[in-house]
Amino acid sequence: MARFWWGNDTTRKKVHWKSWKNLCSPKCLGGMGFRDLRVFNDALLRRQAWRLTSNPNSLLNKVLSAKYYAGKSFLEENLGYGGSFSWRSIWSSKALFKEGLLWRIGNRTTIDIWHDPWVDNGESKFITTPCSDVVTWVSDLIDHDSRQWDVQRIENIFNVEDIRSILAI
Repeated sequence: MARFWWGNDTTRKKVHWKSWKNLCSPKCLGGMGFRDLRVFNDALLRRQAWRLTSNPNSLLNKVLSAKYYAGKSFLEENLGYGGSFSWRSIWSSKALFKEGLLWRIGNRTTIDIWHDPWVDNGESKFITTPCSDVVTWVSDLIDHDSRQWDVQRIENIFNVEDIRSILAI
């Protein structure tokens, strides 16, 4: 443990340094309760990624879309060459953001059955049945007249685990 002396000869005090890990631990565990700035910054970047995904009409989304991912969504775009520090930082948080993403099924017609996370079976958020060309979109699995799952069609396409996960939605 390093020591640092502070003050003049009459008021000299010892300062004991602690590791950053100890400073960032909660007060109830003996730390100082400081936030780890790297973790905090990553959380803020993931929040910007969420805003780009959920608010397509926001000014930030319009500006970044025009410059970096015109005609695509934020989740589909590659980093590309160049780009501002802000764009590269937000893009770097995309992988962790996508890991926690789960589509909510409503009246959306753009959720890809085979490539988007939309089911939750406890282990994965993706369909485990091998890809089939019979259907592509989740909306193809819904009987639009009754607004219920087309159970017959689902049972013909998916394995037992996926059937259970889909019908639980």
